[in-house]
Amino acid sequence: MRLKNLACVIVVTSALLTACQTTTSSNRVIVSSAENWAVLPIVNLSTTPLAGNQAAALVETHLRSRGVKNLEVYKAPENESIIALLDEAGQLKKAKDWARQNGFRYGITGDVQEWAYKNGLDNEPSIGMTLKFVDLQSDEVMWVASGTRTGWGYSNLSSTANRTIGELLTQVRFDSSSRGRPTLAAAKDSSEMLNSDQDLLSPSGPPSGTATAPIRPATINPQ
Repeated sequence: MRLKNLACVIVVTSALLTACQTTTSSNRVIVSSAENWAVLPIVNLSTTPLAGNQAAALVETHLRSRGVKNLEVYKAPENESIIALLDEAGQLKKAKDWARQNGFRYGITGDVQEWAYKNGLDNEPSIGMTLKFVDLQSDEVMWVASGTRTGWGYSNLSSTANRTIGELLTQVRFDSSSRGRPTLAAAKDSSEMLNSDQDLLSPSGPPSGTATAPIRPATINPQ
């Protein structure tokens, strides 16, 4: 009987560890929510059509919920050819040009590496993506973070992607009183940012199997 109970515990523990997440960020920063922000195309490197568009829509929702009001999403012209639409690098360049011409200071872009259900008995959703903030005046990447997440067997892609984006953005604090380029978050600010966003994402704490990679130092010079 004890052996049977032990086997059950092992099976349950293995199931809990299937939902895991890894996040790596350049550094935790404080950015201005009062500046003009543009959601640029997110390049789709996965095999799922329109995954980049879905990711961009979720990013817009997260940014608005974080207090970014001067925000607009780039939309390709209606008369674009299929060939031009499929050229994602070209679309990103056009979007940056559009953002500069329309007075946007910062842009949010990135890429999707994985956006699919894993093959297997449970078909768990699996997400892998990168987000980055770009200074449109200099085309400099100010902050970048990458994350992967495998959801539970009963989860769907949208909710897993939404959680992944939320976890990436725990590295960023949007401040309406700040202006200009991002600044590095102080140790106290970093702790508050992480704890506050984790409470929103998971009131009961981080999921089993969570692994957060060390933060690599980055140089960001405030104006």
